[in-house]
Amino acid sequence: MRIRDYSNTSDQTEESKKNVAKGIRESSSSVRELILALTRSGAIEEIARTILEATTSIRDTANEINDIVKDLKERGTIMNIASAVEETTETALDTIQIAKNATRETAPTTVKSKNTKRSKRGSKIKV
Repeated sequence: MRIRDYSNTSDQTEESKKNVAKGIRESSSSVRELILALTRSGAIEEIARTILEATTSIRDTANEINDIVKDLKERGTIMNIASAVEETTETALDTIQIAKNATRETAPTTVKSKNTKRSKRGSKIKV
């Protein structure tokens, strides 16, 4: 029976932990340096200003749209549009019903002859 020596594995684990900790310290330091550089260059302030301008523009646009919709509602335009859509829907449904009825009325006259067979290619052949 062999007894395995795990002391080498334990040393490797310790070394791996140290390397991970070192990597974390180096990354943290790099992030700190980046933040300082961005702050000194004014990039963070520029990003903040840009975000403010964008949100202000979005707010103003939303307010304009709201005002337009209120105006359309007050003038009855929205109600007129809704009525036109409703009338169009009713007319379309009536047209569909007329087409269905017309199809039912003509269907009996278009029944195929019982003496018709199909060839291999699907064409009709009279028997």
